[in-house]
Amino acid sequence: MTGQGFGPSFDRVVDALRQVTVEASSSGGQWTKFRCPAHEDSSPSLGVKYDPRREKTIVNCFAGCPQEDVLGAAHIRVRDLFDHLPERTGNGHRAERQRRPAAVSNPVRRPRPQQPSRDLGAVTGQRRRVATYTYTTAANEPVGQVVRTATPHEHGIEKGFYQRRWDASDRTWVSGGFKPVLYQAPIVAWAIEQGHPILVCEGEKDVDRAIAAGYPATCNAGGAGKFGPEHAEQLRGARHVVIVADRDGPGFDHAISVHDRVQGIGGRVEVMQAATGKDLSDHFDAGHNINELTRIPADQLALYREGPAGRGTGPRQVPAATVPRRPNVARPQMDWGLDR
Repeated sequence: MTGQGFGPSFDRVVDALRQVTVEASSSGGQWTKFRCPAHEDSSPSLGVKYDPRREKTIVNCFAGCPQEDVLGAAHIRVRDLFDHLPERTGNGHRAERQRRPAAVSNPVRRPRPQQPSRDLGAVTGQRRRVATYTYTTAANEPVGQVVRTATPHEHGIEKGFYQRRWDASDRTWVSGGFKPVLYQAPIVAWAIEQGHPILVCEGEKDVDRAIAAGYPATCNAGGAGKFGPEHAEQLRGARHVVIVADRDGPGFDHAISVHDRVQGIGGRVEVMQAATGKDLSDHFDAGHNINELTRIPADQLALYREGPAGRGTGPRQVPAATVPRRPNVARPQMDWGLDR
């Protein structure tokens, strides 16, 4: 379909399909081909093409899946298939929209994803959704989702994330970001009310792991560097906030940012890291319990902020003589309450 004009509905539909399935390496005539997300599709059987006369995008599964099943699997609304919804007449019926002259130049197409920066080699399988993390308000009303994907390559797995938000008017999920709410907000609100300590992790996987072990935990969508004042305000009144820093430069930067935003809106605030491995999941996988997290003292945080090498290298920036070694660090006494 190269060289032909595409309306906004085509880019919208193709982008949504790329979030949930794999696009074929070659097109089938007028059709852009995908593996159909509505059934187990070993070869691309879903076709997408643009009809410029009707200013709409056509989606068809040649294996026979109903269109509503395909659209539902890709979180596409029927209205998304049209460049413009027909205008209503005075009697309530939709009128045919007046055709506009064709544009001289083609609309800009969104480029296909580039090869990962690290050398994973060629893609060897279909991208699949491995986890969906739902964000809600403290009253458990849906707000958004973070979807985690995995794409197999010759030399490893490429991890990916995308977001979608809850459209309350249509009661469906649509592509795009959502307002800043903390993950597992009902548990956060409960922990503040009960006076329990709250873990702040970098990602949803660690949060769910902590909660499964019995410890209130949360994070923000988007990972490191995305914790804003709106997130901090939702921790107001917390008796004890424990920020678990990932053991790398961005993780330590993120932990300090969270520490500084939360400081002063509640009680005690500390930064800790895994005794073994990079993050809290590694810590638990190594057999450690919650009281074996390694505390990073306030003077080490200050040294990191003032270090001549600048931000971004994590705890390694601190002079070696001042870095506490695990055997010499007293384990923090955390009364989590839920252990009893």
